Amino acid sequence: MKRYLAVAVVAIMLGSLFGFASVSAASTYPRNETLYTANSAPPTNANPFSGGNIIGLDGLIFEPLAMLNFMTGQLKPWLAESWKWVKPNVFEVKLRPGLKWQDGKPLTAEDVKFSYEYYQEMGLRNWTKLGLKEIKVVDNRTVDFIFSGTPNYQLWQLQLFYGWGQGALIIPEHIFKNLDPKKVAKMTFLGDEMKYLVGSGPYKLYKVVQGQKAILIRNDDWWGNKVFGKPAPKYIIQLYIKDNAQAANAFIKGDLDVGTYYIDIVQAKKQNPYLVSWLDKPPYFPPVAPVLLYFNTKKPPMNNPQFRRAIAMAINPKQIITNGPIGGMPSEIPFGTGLLKKWANKIDLDSLIKEYGWQYGNIAEANKILDQLGMKKDSNGWRTYNGKEIVLHLVTCAGCSDWISTAQIIQNQLRALGIKVVIDKYNWGTMMSKYHNGDFDLGLHWAGTFQPTAYAVYNALLAKDGVANFGNYTNPKAQQILDEFAKTTDPNKEAQYIKELSEIWLKDVPAVPVYMATLFYEANTKYWTNWPNEKNPYGVPIFWAKYGTWGTALALLGVKPTGGSATVTHTSSQTQTSTNTATSTQAPTSSTTTSKSSKGICGPAAIVGLAVVPLLLRRRRR
Repeated sequence: MKRYLAVAVVAIMLGSLFGFASVSAASTYPRNETLYTANSAPPTNANPFSGGNIIGLDGLIFEPLAMLNFMTGQLKPWLAESWKWVKPNVFEVKLRPGLKWQDGKPLTAEDVKFSYEYYQEMGLRNWTKLGLKEIKVVDNRTVDFIFSGTPNYQLWQLQLFYGWGQGALIIPEHIFKNLDPKKVAKMTFLGDEMKYLVGSGPYKLYKVVQGQKAILIRNDDWWGNKVFGKPAPKYIIQLYIKDNAQAANAFIKGDLDVGTYYIDIVQAKKQNPYLVSWLDKPPYFPPVAPVLLYFNTKKPPMNNPQFRRAIAMAINPKQIITNGPIGGMPSEIPFGTGLLKKWANKIDLDSLIKEYGWQYGNIAEANKILDQLGMKKDSNGWRTYNGKEIVLHLVTCAGCSDWISTAQIIQNQLRALGIKVVIDKYNWGTMMSKYHNGDFDLGLHWAGTFQPTAYAVYNALLAKDGVANFGNYTNPKAQQILDEFAKTTDPNKEAQYIKELSEIWLKDVPAVPVYMATLFYEANTKYWTNWPNEKNPYGVPIFWAKYGTWGTALALLGVKPTGGSATVTHTSSQTQTSTNTATSTQAPTSSTTTSKSSKGICGPAAIVGLAVVPLLLRRRRR
C-alpha cells in the first residue's frame, strides 16, 4: 500500500481506538432533515465577498447569474434565464421572472448592475481591464454590459459565475447601498452584522457557534422552488473537522454526510458500507486536473524541444499512480476531466497525439533522441552536455507528500536515460519564488489550477504572462492564436484554436502532464442519497467554502432523503490528538524556512489555498 495511504489507515484505526467524540456542540436536529458537511477551519467569517469560510455563502445564500459545473464544464442558467451577445460589444443578460430577495423584495436588473459595480468599488474585480465601459439597465429583467472595442469574449463568460478571481454574487442594493464597499471587505458579517446577509438563495445563515459549526436553514419561500424544486435538507450544518483522522471517524460513525477529506475510503467502507465516492471502484476519488512537470525553457538544455520530448517519453505515469499518489492516467495535453470530455472528440485529440505527441514510458526512443542530440554518456553512465554531466534540479514543495513521491519516481525514471536528478524541497513560498525567478530546472505544479475553459487553461500556460507559465515558455504563434481565440464565441472557431494550441503543446512540450490528480470526496448514503458521481455528474464533489457556484451548491440541492427518521443528539468533546494523523487537507504554509517534512498533500485537497496563488503573484523574470 502506498505510503501516505498507510498513514490514513493508521489514523482511522487510532480514531476507532481512542473513540474520537462527535464534533458538533450539544444540539438536536431531526437527522432526516439535517445534512452534515465540514470544513478544516472553524466558521469564523461569513463575509460573502472575501474571507468567508462558511460553505454555501456563495450559491446557497447569495446567488450568481449562472452556476458552473466544473466536472462537465457547463454553465447552468441560475438568476439569469439567458445571455447573449446582441452586438459585438454588448452582452445582454435576461433575468428569470419572479426573482426575489429573502426579505420578500424583488430582485431586479438594478441589483445586478449595483452588484458588479460594487465588486469593482471594493477592489476585488477590475471589469474595465476586460474592456467593460458601462452597465446599462434596460428594464427590470434586462441588463446590458457594454464594452469599448472588441472584448475578451472567452474571459467574460467566466464572469457569469463566482469563484477565484472572477464573477460576482448578486447582492441587494437596498441592503448594501449604505455600506462603504471599502470597509465591507474587513467585515465578518457575524453578530449584529448578520442582518446584512439577505440573499436570494435557498438557505439563510441561521447560527454560527464560534469554533464549532455553522448552521444554514432552508428558505422555504425561495424563488427557485418552482424552477428547480424545493431543497430536501431543512438544515445544512457545517462542522469543524480539523484533520483527516477526525473526518474518517465521523464518516465511519455516520455523523458526517459529505466532505472533501483525504481518508482511506476502502478501509472506511468496511466499517460503514453506506460510504460512496465519485467512482465505484479504485481510485474512487475523481481524477480532475493534471499535475505537470515543468521545464525552465530559458535554461539549456531545457530550451531544446527535443530534449524536453525525450524527458516526456521517459515519464511513465502508470508507475507514478501505482507507486505514488492516488491518481489517474493523464492525457498528453493539460486538460482536466471535464474539458477532455467536452473537446477531445471535437478536435480529434487521438489523431493529434498520434501525429505530434510522445509515447509515455518509451525509454528506447527517448535514448535515441538524446543520442541524436549528441548527449553522450560518460564513463559513469551519465549523459553529458557541453562536456559536463547533466544534473537537473527538480523543485517541489517540502510539505507535499504526493509531489515528493512523484518527484522520486521521476528521478528514477530519468536515471534510465543517464540523467541525474536532484530533488530540492522548499516550503511553498520559497518554491513559488524559485518558479517566478526562473531559479530551477524542473518543477511540479498544477496545470493552471482549476480552469473551466480550454482558453483559460492555455492562456494560463502558454501566454507570455500566463499565471501558470512557470517555465517562461514563449511562442509568438501561440500568443497570436490566443489573441484571436479571445475574440470569438463561435464553437467551430474555438475548436480550431484549441486544436492549433494543442498541436503547439505536443510539438514543443513546454511541460509534461505526469498524472491526473484526484479530488478527495466521500458521501454517506444512510440518510441522504442521489449524491453526484461519475454516472450522474449534476454537481461537483468540492465541499469547501468559496466553491459554491463551481458546483457545490448544485450537489447540495440535488440530494434526496433516504426515508430515515432517527433523531441524533451530538455532544462536544476535545478531539484526541496523535502524532500519527493522516495528511492535512490544508494548503502548505509559506514560512521562510525550508522544511524537510513531507506530510501534506498538494493535490486538490489543498486547492482552497493554492488555487488563488498564481492569480495573486505577479510574474517576475530575471
